[in-house]
Amino acid sequence: MKRPNIVFVFADQMRAQATGYAGDPNAHTPALDRLAEESVNLANALSGHPVCSPYRGSLLTGQYPLTHGVYINDVHLDDDALSIAKVFAASGYDTAYVGKWHLNGSPDGAYGGRRAFIPPESHQGFDYWKAFECNHNYMVSHYFEGDDPELKLWDGYDAIAQTEDACRYIQGHAGGDKPFFLMLSWGTPHDPYDVVPEEYRAMFADREIRLRPNVAEDKRENAIRDLRGYYAHIAALDDCVGKLVDALEAGSIADDTIFVFTSDHGDCHYSQGMWTKVVPFEESIRVPFLLRYPRVFGREGCRSEILIDAPDIMPTLMGLCDVEIPETVEGRDFSRRLLGEAPVDPDPSAFLSAPVSFAILRAQGLPAYRGVRTPLYTYVRSARGPWMLFDNDEDPYQLTNLIDQRAYADLQRDLEAKLQGWLERLNDEFLPGHVYLERDGLTHYREVTGEWGRMQTPWTVPEAAGEG
Repeated sequence: MKRPNIVFVFADQMRAQATGYAGDPNAHTPALDRLAEESVNLANALSGHPVCSPYRGSLLTGQYPLTHGVYINDVHLDDDALSIAKVFAASGYDTAYVGKWHLNGSPDGAYGGRRAFIPPESHQGFDYWKAFECNHNYMVSHYFEGDDPELKLWDGYDAIAQTEDACRYIQGHAGGDKPFFLMLSWGTPHDPYDVVPEEYRAMFADREIRLRPNVAEDKRENAIRDLRGYYAHIAALDDCVGKLVDALEAGSIADDTIFVFTSDHGDCHYSQGMWTKVVPFEESIRVPFLLRYPRVFGREGCRSEILIDAPDIMPTLMGLCDVEIPETVEGRDFSRRLLGEAPVDPDPSAFLSAPVSFAILRAQGLPAYRGVRTPLYTYVRSARGPWMLFDNDEDPYQLTNLIDQRAYADLQRDLEAKLQGWLERLNDEFLPGHVYLERDGLTHYREVTGEWGRMQTPWTVPEAAGEG
């Protein structure tokens, strides 16, 4: 039996809460809502290290950031990594990558590599290649094609142009003898929020924006301003999802294609007084994750509570495709759970980490951390000790920190034990951030040199950035 195709689509900085099917009253996502009706909705999907490059390193290798080495942005992923594309190619798949890459790195530590040519030996096993390291001008967006070092320009808003290119790839491979593995990486809905086609911006220009209850009064104006553009980007991506699904249907390969829609991490948008990502709050760590595979799961949507994280994606997709999982992979294969062939884990958890206080963490005076997320609770500690404990069922907006409260002492001990189990499993010594930076020659990176100014938040820890 021919293995299924895979179309893996991921946005940049789209939080799980920002869709119609998730109950967001602001979102305009009819295509995603329809997709959810036909998909397995992994409603507890997480980005355990919620920032761009570390997520991508984990997605491609099935490893956690301290293992693959990309634990801050703009670090090069080892060309010899045993990547998801290399493994699928060795199993008979055509492989393709379109869009934002953000794994070639900037050795100068000052973003100098974001426009640089990405040589073929750094494509991590993707044969079809139309990618660019990192760009946030979505209306003037470049890419490199194959091994050609000449810059090319996407036509108009890049997410739409990239989607059209992906649709052409699908059409060209629909009747092929080999299955294909296509990754499409959009740069939006990451800021800036005014670089979006007018037709989408107009949808939210005068629309009432309802804020989450954990947005402080003094941040409401900024949140509303940014969210108008954020939801405009998402509306554009929603149309793109519709085009991709239509291309699969038109090629008569939808039933035999695993279609995944997700994101690399979320965005706080001033929830908890926080700007953007990296922090271990729900708005930052939880991401959408829809998996449609009609041949196996049918077309009647269902909800799964699996705590899937970035390192788990590679082995889970391989399990669904009957591809052997390399020993280098640290993530968990949830395919048998999805297929109903394995029992439910009675005590699940996922690992949260930011080994270094960098960029936005540093700017907001927040420490490096490790933690666990369970179906009900979030527990996080810094090098100084326990930091956060939330009951996400009773307190979904995380308004009450339960850390060190006597009534929750037993729970805190249990979650601390889970965290220690993760640290032991991953050989994570929870060293000060500067130890990792010095070891790997990254102390010159702008994101860890303190050149980000300071933004006061309710969670600011004095001198936390100095913990590196």
